[in-house]
Amino acid sequence: MTTTEDQAARLPTDVLAEVLRRVPPRWIAAARCVCRAWRDAVDGRRLLRADLLPLSLAGLFVHFDEHKLPEFLARPSPSPSPSARAVSGNLSFLPSASPHCGYSWNVDGAEWKSYNIKDHCNGLLLLKNNRVVNPATRRWNTLPAAPAKRGAGNVKYRARLAYDPMVSPYYEVINIPTLRFYRREEEKDPLMEESEWPPSLCKMYVFSSKSGFWEEKDFVRQGDATGTAGEARERYSEFSAAYFREALYLHCQTDFLMRISSSNKTYSVIKPPADLKAERYLQMKIAKSEKGVYFVALDARWHKDKRWLRVWILNESSGQMVWVLKHDIDLKHKPCRWFSRRAKWILEDINYCMFRASSYPEDSNKAETAADKFEWNSDEDVENKDIVDHGYLEDMKDLVDDIKLLGVHPYKEIVFLDSSQQTCLAYHLNGSKIEELGDIYPRDYYWFKKLANEQEQVYSFPYTPCWIEEFPGNN
Repeated sequence: MTTTEDQAARLPTDVLAEVLRRVPPRWIAAARCVCRAWRDAVDGRRLLRADLLPLSLAGLFVHFDEHKLPEFLARPSPSPSPSARAVSGNLSFLPSASPHCGYSWNVDGAEWKSYNIKDHCNGLLLLKNNRVVNPATRRWNTLPAAPAKRGAGNVKYRARLAYDPMVSPYYEVINIPTLRFYRREEEKDPLMEESEWPPSLCKMYVFSSKSGFWEEKDFVRQGDATGTAGEARERYSEFSAAYFREALYLHCQTDFLMRISSSNKTYSVIKPPADLKAERYLQMKIAKSEKGVYFVALDARWHKDKRWLRVWILNESSGQMVWVLKHDIDLKHKPCRWFSRRAKWILEDINYCMFRASSYPEDSNKAETAADKFEWNSDEDVENKDIVDHGYLEDMKDLVDDIKLLGVHPYKEIVFLDSSQQTCLAYHLNGSKIEELGDIYPRDYYWFKKLANEQEQVYSFPYTPCWIEEFPGNN
């Protein structure tokens, strides 16, 4: 009797790959386990996106205000491998009216900011110039102009990505209404200020890559509002987001979050963790990680002798949305085991290389492309023998005196921190362990800064590449 593996092996690999390419993405992982021929077809044609496999973090995107392009802190490959694939955060392959980096004051402001990353989701980036980009495959879409950027009552719309290739190859961009601060007292609308927020019927604009156009949709609120628009408007705002199990979690104002389901056009309000006050010294992010949706708060006040790090996990098991405190620690006075790596993570220095190549042609050969230098393999992590154990540090004051929150590992309970805008640290929530990963400060950044003593504004997040080649509507 002919076995399934024998039958599959008779099909040419190209034919088998074309057949498997047409099945839903979440079935490809299962197809890989059918037999050796199917596994080889999936792996050889890279049909399975890399971030389905363990340890799929490729690095961190880090965007400094005075840089045109975001930088990329890359995790090195453990060893040369035929299955390794180059990963780069360099977005200079995108069309640009000013291809060279130059000085910020020599470039039109809109063009300079066009590479700013507004949002990210499962390997895709949403840029300020309305492009959705896959850096791993260097493919992109340009979105049509959104129907509305502002609404009545000093309301503005913020765009967020919703994408899960395990469910669908198509992505959505959702424009969500948020409250702006009034510049003048006479701008206030008393009726608007006293109305509930968010409204029971919330108008949003949704772009679908499947249809290729924007659609106005009314989302019905499930449950209570957070309060009035006047109350919500006065509070400090942060706007991080996470996409988990086909729902978008958006941190709107400090005292509430929104859980948005595009499939049934509903949303609900989630209160933040208890006792979390709306103060500007708090750095806060929501993110998807190992156990679901996480809420991370870091007390970064310089004048205090503490650095409180708190982490909550959202429990939705009983139909209730309850934040469960996972971690509550003063980093300054927490004894931690300190580790470093011989093969450190490497900052690509994208802006510096472009600037040197454009300003000093004789040095252009020295500006190596990231594809030549960086390889990444999702099947392996940097080997344990690469880790150097320095033992326990009883006092962490010098390391966390000036510290910022960079992001949360998407698959492990690790928080990434920036120490003095120089070093990227990985703090493990399970156990007293801190790893020094690599230098995060760009080379010769003073070339780009207008003021030498200016405080940097840094936007960062972990990046998990998506290797699906199809990009509906690709330019």
